[in-house]
Amino acid sequence: MNTDRSTPMNAEQQGAHPQEYLMNQNVEHEETVPMSSTSTVEYNGAATPEPAREGTRLRTVVWGLVLILLGAVVIAIGLGARLDPATVFIGILAIAGATLLVGALVSAARGRPKN
Repeated sequence: MNTDRSTPMNAEQQGAHPQEYLMNQNVEHEETVPMSSTSTVEYNGAATPEPAREGTRLRTVVWGLVLILLGAVVIAIGLGARLDPATVFIGILAIAGATLLVGALVSAARGRPKN
């Protein structure tokens, strides 16, 4: 039997029960961690959930606007309109950015947290 601990034992060397192999190994030193008999754990009950936010989030509105604009572009291309893809993409990003900026300013003016 291999007694070198630097190489792992395979399943055949460990036998049918690897737990027995581990229990029968000679332990040169035991590592123990002293436990404090005065340690306590406090339980303050379940955490209270945050109240539900009312209304729609600005992110949801902006993503909806982006999807509507992309759908309109797809419909326009399907109807035969010739659109420059780069210009359309830049326009959609500009509209989404402006919507986010205006929404953040309105939210700050109302004193609500920006989410």
